Amino acid sequence: TMTLGNFAALWQNNMKRLLAYSSIAHAGYILLGLIALSNEGMMAVMIYFVIYTIMNLGAFFVVMLIANKIGSEELDDYKGLGKVAPVLTVSLGIFLISLIGLPPTAGFIGKLYLFLALINSKMIVVAFIALLNTVVSVYYYVRVLKYLFLDSSEKEIQPFGVSIPNLILLLILVIPTLVLGVYFTPL
Repeated sequence: TMTLGNFAALWQNNMKRLLAYSSIAHAGYILLGLIALSNEGMMAVMIYFVIYTIMNLGAFFVVMLIANKIGSEELDDYKGLGKVAPVLTVSLGIFLISLIGLPPTAGFIGKLYLFLALINSKMIVVAFIALLNTVVSVYYYVRVLKYLFLDSSEKEIQPFGVSIPNLILLLILVIPTLVLGVYFTPL
């Protein structure tokens, strides 16, 4: 599941499809905790599921907000958006970094617990395969960040912001993604 989802996401130029295939890969990560057949594995599944829900809802929410403003979900249309919609693009960047599983985001804690459960269950080969899948996912998530912040758009895009209700909802999703990466005891 991880491999199929990650390799299918590699070729996507539509953000919703990219995130959907990424979701398939993350379902595979959740299954890792189940195959560990231990209390640690079940705890890892629950932690990962909570964290994954927050970061994935956030990523899809930002993609929806951007699509409503620019009228497109295509990755080529994301070029240069970091300059015209910094709140949305930085938030999307945080969610994508968390989906990769990099510190100091909550996604790191979720993957850490999954990998520890696998290693403690002596499933080193499976943990290595999961690690390789994480490396594959880095490519397509960083590609989105490159489009957002490093590439320039050929067309003129007017700066746009976020309405107050949407900003509040966005903060409700961004703050736990960052805070649970540093202080995860509540989980």
